[in-house]
Parts: sequence; C-alpha cells; structure tokens
Amino acid sequence: MDEDSNTKIERPIVKTIYSVEITNGYVFRQIFELYDKLIIQGIPVFFKEDGITIRTGTTSSRGGRKLISDIEIFSDDLIEYYLDKDLATIPASEDESACSIEQFNINTIRNIFKSISKSNSVRIFKTTASDDVFIDIKGLTTEHSRVTPSKYQTINHDFSAFDNISSSPNIRIEINQFCSTMKGMTRGDAEYTSFKVFPNALLVEGRNGTGNLMKDGCWGKLKDDYDESDYVETKVNSSIIKALCKINGMVTYSIVKIYSEENGFLKINHKINDFGEHNIYLIDNS
Repeated sequence: MDEDSNTKIERPIVKTIYSVEITNGYVFRQIFELYDKLIIQGIPVFFKEDGITIRTGTTSSRGGRKLISDIEIFSDDLIEYYLDKDLATIPASEDESACSIEQFNINTIRNIFKSISKSNSVRIFKTTASDDVFIDIKGLTTEHSRVTPSKYQTINHDFSAFDNISSSPNIRIEINQFCSTMKGMTRGDAEYTSFKVFPNALLVEGRNGTGNLMKDGCWGKLKDDYDESDYVETKVNSSIIKALCKINGMVTYSIVKIYSEENGFLKINHKINDFGEHNIYLIDNS
C-alpha cells in the first residue's frame, strides 16, 4: 500500500457570510422594478446585523430635481436572516454594526428577477467559496442563479434637509388611490407635477412647460381662498412620477404618508408588505 494513501487532503471550510430568504419574492422584485423605471444602474445593498438597507437615488435629472430611495427590510420579519459579523465587509465598531455591502447592476438583477411570480420566495446568500452572490428563486422547483457584484461606489446621500421634519405626516392617503392619481399625471403633456402640501391636505397639479395646469388631484380639505402662504411646494419630474406609479406593487391595502414643511423637500413613506418600509425623499433644486 502506498504510504501516502491514508494522508488526508486539507480542504478549506466553506462558511456562509450572509443568507436571507424573503417569502414574498414578487414584492421584493417590485423594489427593483422601481429602480429600473428610475434608470438607476447601480443598486447598493447593505446586509446589516438587524436587516437589510437598500439606499440609492437619481444622480442627475432634468431641472435639478432628484430622488433618494431608502428601504429598510427588518430581520425579525423574515423567515431566514443570517450575517457572520466576523466575515462582513465592514467589521463592527463602537459606533457601527457589522455590514456586508454588495452593489448589483440593475440589468442583471432585472433579468434574474423577471421570472419571479407571486408564489415564489427568494433566497440570497454568499459564502467564502466564491466572490459571487447566489440567488435561488423557490417555488415548485428552484431556479439557481449567481451574480458577480460590481465594485461598490460610495455615495453620501444627504438627508440633512429632512432632519427636523415632523414625525406626524401632513396627510395619509390610500396607496392605490395615490398611485392611480400618479398614473393620471403621466397622461397628456404635463412636463412636471407640483406637490402642494398643506397642514392637512395635498394638492397635486400636472403642468406643462409654460406652467399651464393640465391635471390635478386633491386629498383632504382645502379652503376655497387659499394662497401661497398656506402650503409648501415641491416640483417633481415626469420620470419620477412614472416611477411612483409602481410603489403599490410593494404592498396591498395600505397607505402612503406625506411629509413636508419646507418648499422643495417632500418625503413619502409606505410599507413594503409585512417585512419592510420605504422612505422616498424628493428634492427640488429648480
């Protein structure tokens, strides 16, 4: 017998860096459908100790208007969530928890997620065996995919203008009604939509390039004789309005909350099914 026949071959131990399973994969898909509508190419995803953050935005837009999308998915509301803090991209410190960061290309993710139906769950995980991220779409059968993430591009989204915003919304609106009105704003020749936020009401107006009123919608009670001192205003591009039509795909029978206390700054909040929350920050620099 060869003297080396009983020699053990050392193999590296494969460890899971992070793993998440979301039972409602179709709702998760809608997050990326929104980013596809906004033509955002790089989607950074932060796998943290207490859940997942997805934070991105439009880098430039006509008229100087932009959007920041901030999504939180909570680990306590997921069927599976795991992060190995020792293997995270950013180790834990006194001020920050551990975090693994991946940046996905929207075209790649769109092609993988387009097959997700309402009966599918999605598992996303990464191990020490590869730099790729693995995605399983689970139903009657399991579809396996792997993605090579892009290099993370650090972007510091500035939320400081919203630091002092009230914790109570100006108005709450049924989400399907809101999205239906947004869809109406996309019809015709409206160049931008004006959000006029009152203490307890919202007036949206679709206007053309010369400022003429094309369409409008209203929630809450308005005085017949209101003037500019009664509301704050944020003007939003038509491309963003088209994207806002998609948010009701993330939740059913829920509401959007509208916040604004200063001209040019508008916050929209809504739930993501039963596992997350989405804050949309609209900034009008025109």
